[in-house]
Amino acid sequence: MDPKVLETCLNQVKEQSPLTLCITNQVTINDCANGLLAIGASPVMSDDPSDAETLAGLAAATVLNIGTINEFKLRVSLAAGRGARAAGKPVILDPVGVGASETRRNAAGKIIVEIKPDIIRGNLSEIKALAGLTAAQKGVDSAEEGDIPAMAEVASSLAKNLGAVVAVTGPTDVLADKTGTVSTVSGGSPLLTRITGAGCMLSALTGGYAGAAPGNPAGAAAAALSHMALAGMLAAADIASPAHLGTFRVKLFDRLSMISAGDLGAFQGVAGL
Repeated sequence: MDPKVLETCLNQVKEQSPLTLCITNQVTINDCANGLLAIGASPVMSDDPSDAETLAGLAAATVLNIGTINEFKLRVSLAAGRGARAAGKPVILDPVGVGASETRRNAAGKIIVEIKPDIIRGNLSEIKALAGLTAAQKGVDSAEEGDIPAMAEVASSLAKNLGAVVAVTGPTDVLADKTGTVSTVSGGSPLLTRITGAGCMLSALTGGYAGAAPGNPAGAAAAALSHMALAGMLAAADIASPAHLGTFRVKLFDRLSMISAGDLGAFQGVAGL
């Protein structure tokens, strides 16, 4: 992917401060809001169907996260999705722990069928579960790591089947657009898996980028993945010990806010397959 695309996407975020609606879980709602603020976007959250549907029409993008899903939360998510669709705004799905329970599988399935999200971001176990494949899920965490060709095959197939951009995150992220074209994003840090909220935050950032570049969901997703990968890598380098997880979390927010469009354009982590 042309580095200029990443630069342009971040410039658009900073210029537009896109309002990003997040229907997310109570465990990470604060991280999602602060992550969006750090990159220059504007977060808004909702927990009411009527309110969410209205806000989705006003927001630049809507993020649907099923991390603590229940029947009422699903109503809120579907209402928000309908509001975004009616307004022609992008929708991002984070199918947290979708392989762990029937409730989560049903919720993600309803959102996919009724809302048709533009971007889906999940770990390997989550994406495999959405694709109908056997997946090793440990609660909301992935219990497996795949090689890049295997991840690319799953992402490409699901992206083509659903007509959506699919991002599979892990030690190296794999991104497939709706034509099945695949790229990778490297960087980041293993410490991202040792704090709560990094994945949810990444989905929120993806919403911020998609809201600023609604005509380029693949570019928006690549920019969000690159922003988090670069921030995670730099934050890990900022701490004295991997045991300093609290400091790492703070440094991650610092680095998210400090990365410029030029930094993102110079990042060497994006490659095609």
